[in-house]
Amino acid sequence: MKNSISLLSLFFLLSFTAYSQSEIAGIHINAGIPTGDFQSEVGSMIFPSISVSGSFKIPKTPIFLGGELGYSRYGTAMTRSNNIINGTDQSFRIRRNNNAVYLSGMVRVMPETPFWVRPFVEGQFGGIHAYTRSRVRENRISEPLSSGTELADWALIYQIGGGLMIPLDKNKETFLELRVNYVNTGSMNILTEGDASYNDQGNVTLSPRNTAFHLIQPSIAVKFAL
Repeated sequence: MKNSISLLSLFFLLSFTAYSQSEIAGIHINAGIPTGDFQSEVGSMIFPSISVSGSFKIPKTPIFLGGELGYSRYGTAMTRSNNIINGTDQSFRIRRNNNAVYLSGMVRVMPETPFWVRPFVEGQFGGIHAYTRSRVRENRISEPLSSGTELADWALIYQIGGGLMIPLDKNKETFLELRVNYVNTGSMNILTEGDASYNDQGNVTLSPRNTAFHLIQPSIAVKFAL
């Protein structure tokens, strides 16, 4: 999987080097809404994410090729425990964050139209890395006494959807983009907020679940023609 991500990154770099015009780049704010079996698994929790994307137009076609890199923190929880260091009753803060990063290639069809807005459809394919990290501190502002990754897994990810690009200036160099994608991944071992429990002594028990992400993901973005 890591080799696949590296090859995908190299492809994007060579592609953008080869085409120096008709490029579009931007930043997205996304909100993933669980659907189907995944909704039954995790309930109504939202999977927020932020991503950056870039694409170039193949000359004389309505086709854009590019990619998107995103980060999501889909759960966080804080607890206190006095069972961190033997021989002390001091209470320590334990912060646990559930994260995911993804990198995907993109094919977008966005024809020129006589209208002010530009509709498009797109598909994406790549890889996603889900991981849970924890940090132990004495208090909110102190340096971590310890930190580490408790669980990590990889899977393939694909997206399909469409939307509109709305010009914000007369020269059509800045755009507001509205998009809705369906996101699906392979099965991964992940943790959600309710998957870590503590006994009376403060010992943690992690209960990872093996599941695939199935999300309806509306997003809003600001795009720039380069």
